Amino acid sequence: LFHSLSYGLGGGASARRLRAELEDHIAGHPDEDLNGTPIKDWVLWDSQMSVASYAAKMRDSNDWGGAIEIAVCARLRGVQVDVFEQSSGGGYTRISSFKNSDAAAGKKKPSKTVSVLYGGRCHYDALVVR
Repeated sequence: LFHSLSYGLGGGASARRLRAELEDHIAGHPDEDLNGTPIKDWVLWDSQMSVASYAAKMRDSNDWGGAIEIAVCARLRGVQVDVFEQSSGGGYTRISSFKNSDAAAGKKKPSKTVSVLYGGRCHYDALVVR
């Protein structure tokens, strides 16, 4: 996921640096509202861990990120992140779209759209939509 997001964001940010940025934000803002739900609740539902434990584990491992990291990335970078799956007919179907709260409320347009392809079991690849 972090490699795919880094690729889509452009600008030369490394996956490792993006991972650290997102996990630092998660650890430092457990009560921040993320699309109607505090980050700490997202973390608890997803991992059954405290925010501090989750962020430390994610920061210092090769575990794959998921919806929490996608939502935080959209918020911090002011982008929209669209998640696709491959369709049975060979094309792609958007299954989810993450926007920062200002963009979701129509107050501000996302600076760009980053597309990722969900491959199952928490695996994401970069996807270039033309």
